[in-house]
Amino acid sequence: MTAYIATAAGAVFLTVIVGMIIPEGKLNKSINFVLRIACILILISPVFNIFKIELPEADGGIVDYEYICDVFSESQSSQLEKMIAEELGVQCSCEVEIIYEDGSFKENGVTVLTYNVESGVIENIQSYLKELGYININVNEKTA
Repeated sequence: MTAYIATAAGAVFLTVIVGMIIPEGKLNKSINFVLRIACILILISPVFNIFKIELPEADGGIVDYEYICDVFSESQSSQLEKMIAEELGVQCSCEVEIIYEDGSFKENGVTVLTYNVESGVIENIQSYLKELGYININVNEKTA
């Protein structure tokens, strides 16, 4: 409340001082009009605060980043499964972990589960994922 009173008093004081300094003429009328409008807006600013709408701040606000990470992860995982099948001819199950950190979505790691593959395929998958820029790569083989 004291900040509001100080701001209002300062605006009125500034308007009076500038009104005395500016020479008479067309410019004086325009400047006085603008300063008076500014004073009126400052004086009625508490009325604007009554209608102020605030978004909830619980757990990151109105955006559910966990849900977005899950959807993004599912999309990335299915695309990666298709790419591995096309490029390496291996059927697998992929899970890309997506996190929200420092205001952006980042890939935190990838887990690939292959089924009954030949020797050397796991290394090929790991090198392929490294070429794609994935980090924290975990490739496992699942037997029947």
